[in-house]
Amino acid sequence: MNPLAADRIPTLDKATRAVPKTITLSLISHTNAGKTTLARTLLRRDVGEVRDAAHVTLYNTSYTLMEAEDATLVLWDTPGFGDSSRLLKRLQRMERPLAWFFTQMWDRFTDMPLWCSQQALRNVREDADVVLYLVNASESLAGGTFVEPEMEILGWLGKPVLVLLNQTGAPRPSEEEAAEEKVWKSHLEKFPIVKAVLNMDAFSRCWVQEGELLDTLDEVLPAERKEIFAKIEKAWTRRNEEVFHRSMRALAHQLTANALDGVSVKPESFLQKLGFQRGQIESEWSEARQKLSQSLAARAEQTMNELIALHDLEGADEEGEMLKAARQDFSTPQHVEAAVWGALSGIASGALAGLVVDLKAGGLTFGGGALIGGISGGLGAYALIKSYHLVRGDDNKLHWSKEHFREQVKLALLSYLAVAHFGRGRGAWKRDPRPAHWQQEVSVIVEALKDKVDSVWMRSSKKEVGVGSLNEEMETMVVELGTVVLAHLYPKAGLQSL
Repeated sequence: MNPLAADRIPTLDKATRAVPKTITLSLISHTNAGKTTLARTLLRRDVGEVRDAAHVTLYNTSYTLMEAEDATLVLWDTPGFGDSSRLLKRLQRMERPLAWFFTQMWDRFTDMPLWCSQQALRNVREDADVVLYLVNASESLAGGTFVEPEMEILGWLGKPVLVLLNQTGAPRPSEEEAAEEKVWKSHLEKFPIVKAVLNMDAFSRCWVQEGELLDTLDEVLPAERKEIFAKIEKAWTRRNEEVFHRSMRALAHQLTANALDGVSVKPESFLQKLGFQRGQIESEWSEARQKLSQSLAARAEQTMNELIALHDLEGADEEGEMLKAARQDFSTPQHVEAAVWGALSGIASGALAGLVVDLKAGGLTFGGGALIGGISGGLGAYALIKSYHLVRGDDNKLHWSKEHFREQVKLALLSYLAVAHFGRGRGAWKRDPRPAHWQQEVSVIVEALKDKVDSVWMRSSKKEVGVGSLNEEMETMVVELGTVVLAHLYPKAGLQSL
């Protein structure tokens, strides 16, 4: 028999009980596991206090996660569990454990662990529909010595528990995350209250994973609460999809401007008739490259700042790292300074390194630097530029080539992923290295759909195609690419169209 059966609060008959209009989630964990950090990420705003110390949160605090019509989703941030093993042993000795536990008056200064544990458990007992139990996945599978005792204590309260894996590091391929979830699920299957295990890193979660969390919440809520929760889930999804579409629109505007950008140059035949030498012609092209690269970098920086604002993050670069890089010396493409890679490696490396070099060298590389060797091997820079990166249009302007444009599309998608995964709980936005599997997925998807990408690029050169029409086509293309990328990264989400 459950030792706490006598502690349970009597409930009204379903026929006479009014269905609350609020769904309540209690965020629970051992102390210093990152509850408030995750709360900030889910709420998209700064709340509470975050420090690398035990028992920073001392009181149960509620926040509204989402409101929809007459329905509200509330998140409680609670004090962390303290000495769980000691607490469990004391409870096991009691005839009516929780009745004794909740009537005790611990002093938060003399016995902080028990005082904080009491506040958290009281919140679960009195308010929670579902418990979100956060674990530090960077520690051992058992979460130290406290996860199992805390699960046993929560089990006595009888509320459904979703285990969220925090501090998992940078995003990983879906199969790796699924394998980790499976291991934790297997480890905790002896506790019937545990209904699911989900990755939800406060630093690097994606909004798509929030959708998975909401779907799981819907599964564990009682039938009479589902209609209320459906309104909340619909509003949450609508908000996230709106941010996605606005982000894709920002990327489309950037790419449209890049595709239309051009710098006027004199016809080569005319210059040659006037006696201009190859070096003089190359100088004109070099100046054009510099203008195009600087404009490209400025737009990329502006779009990144737009994405940061759309995702309710802070810390957009005022001076613009990419623009500063583009303004540096374009005359020595063979020597790409480490500082440039440091500024940009957070959103491009590996197969996309060529575009980063372009921002420094003005367009002298292609496909991840594959042609850098050609320069030192005797193939002139002029030939490389003319053959691969810049094309002369019928308007006697130099434009980015379709191959270069594909790389721009890849970089735009990687920029979006970098921002969409940056949790507000991490603090101010900053660039850092992105996972290799992102770059592989993006490159494979763009190359698989290159006919669509090339088609939009080709239409940019047609005078009869207006800017508005071209931008609509660009946005349609980017939305499709972005959706496919997210679907590949998060197959469990079941994304079809956004």
